[in-house]
Amino acid sequence: MTKRPQWDEYRHYLEICEIWSTIVPEKAASHSKPLYVQRDMLWIATSSSVWSQQLSFQSYSLLKQLNHRLSASPLQKLRFSPAQWHDSQRHQQSSSLERKQSFFSYTEAISPKGNSPRTPEAAFQRWTDAIAHHLNGLPLCPQCHCPTPSIELERWSKCYLCITQHWQTKSLSNLE
Repeated sequence: MTKRPQWDEYRHYLEICEIWSTIVPEKAASHSKPLYVQRDMLWIATSSSVWSQQLSFQSYSLLKQLNHRLSASPLQKLRFSPAQWHDSQRHQQSSSLERKQSFFSYTEAISPKGNSPRTPEAAFQRWTDAIAHHLNGLPLCPQCHCPTPSIELERWSKCYLCITQHWQTKSLSNLE
């Protein structure tokens, strides 16, 4: 089935995926992932705009190395963007520990597959249930006693709202 001409770009993409981690430095490989090939242009997701810029500075060299190793037609251009990084990461397996630590993963545990709400009220109720379920297991902020992701408590010893208020108060007192 993949021998058909319609699959050329996909076969090209698979070949690039095999080569990618060998031509970019190890750290850059962990912050970038080829997404697809379209009209001899390779689209690459990056974990941040900083990595997009860093890799775009190296694009000529990367393109040259890729084309040297590709058996198919050469690529004309590389495009780096952080826009689809999270979408590309969904396809990779993540450990249950990482999923528990993710602040926005609570909807995965609550939303039933293929059972979308029929009314806006039902959708809102399902969303509030998901939020409540997620917040139920979080530690409390020592200042405002609201549920807070542990990563915020580790970083600032309080929730992001309390630390923001602290910073704003501190900057206002410096102005006086």
